[in-house]
Amino acid sequence: MSEYRFTDGNLLVVYAVHRGGAQDGGLPDYIKERVNLALENYNTIVKSRPDSHKTMVIIVGDQQPSDKVKDVLVKGGVKPDIIAIDTDSKNVSHALDRIYGMVSKKPNPPFIYFIGSVWLHDTFNATVISSMKNIRVQFYGALDHRPVHEVEAEKALDAPKKGKEYYKRKIKNKAVNTVLNIIFPD
Repeated sequence: MSEYRFTDGNLLVVYAVHRGGAQDGGLPDYIKERVNLALENYNTIVKSRPDSHKTMVIIVGDQQPSDKVKDVLVKGGVKPDIIAIDTDSKNVSHALDRIYGMVSKKPNPPFIYFIGSVWLHDTFNATVISSMKNIRVQFYGALDHRPVHEVEAEKALDAPKKGKEYYKRKIKNKAVNTVLNIIFPD
């Protein structure tokens, strides 16, 4: 995904941008899935990474839902003083560009764990390949049980920006697949 280098710290990004809400005024189920996945990853980082004391959490979303996400994270064991909220980013590309602006100037940027719905993976890959050079980033996809038409409508708002690095990687992967199919036919 990106070039390997020493990282100093960890950054968990919980992508909580969504359209609509739950009927009870709380968080929608698919956002709750992302929060649960964030808690699992946070607990894994705290238990296994030597630089776990340098962990930050950024919640990307509107203020009111992000405050609810923060409350759930705090109840799950995340310290409130390491949580920040990004209300300016309105899509994955913008959020990753802002994060890149923050961490790219560091000599050893943190390892970034991006948590969103599984269908955001294409958008995430296109953005990371194009703009997150030399930064270690990992995507974690949470389940999203919404109807297909709702997901497709939201997916259209988060269309990936594909730079030349994305297309270079696509061509390289296709060439490798072709060679492997020649070497190992079915």
